Amino acid sequence: MRYYLGSCEYKWKHAKSQLEPIWIQREVTAEIYKLVEDNDWKWVWLRSNSQTLPGDTYCRCDIYVDITDSKQATHFLLKYPKAQFVEAV
Repeated sequence: MRYYLGSCEYKWKHAKSQLEPIWIQREVTAEIYKLVEDNDWKWVWLRSNSQTLPGDTYCRCDIYVDITDSKQATHFLLKYPKAQFVEAV
């Protein structure tokens, strides 16, 4: 199951660098970031040009998490109701 957790914007030079996880953690909270990492769930970071800032300089990152175990996915959604279920493509 895939859940949308939010989005953030940062400079393209931070994409795929050691700084990117810091931006992601800042958006989703340290608690959720640690939970995803500790359970080895799969992050899905979809990057595109920023719509509000200069797109050649800034990246928009939509943040998703894939949870394969349905029991864990249900528990995650109950604990974090702001997460939105989306169909994985």
